[in-house]
Amino acid sequence: MSNTANLKRANPLALPQKRRMNITKNLGMLLLSIYLILAGITLLFHITIPTIIMGILALAAGILILIGK
Repeated sequence: MSNTANLKRANPLALPQKRRMNITKNLGMLLLSIYLILAGITLLFHITIPTIIMGILALAAGILILIGK
């Protein structure tokens, strides 16, 4: 007898979302998330974004995270 017989699927209609997604107010984390998204896109789709832009974005995100902005 398998253990999967006792498992049920979740009903997505029973879990309505009433709140909006929160976007962080921390500028450093926002820049970091943009950097990570762009880095992922460049790796997945072989799109080239100039390294100077990615470097400046990474540097700005790191500095802002360190100073807590």
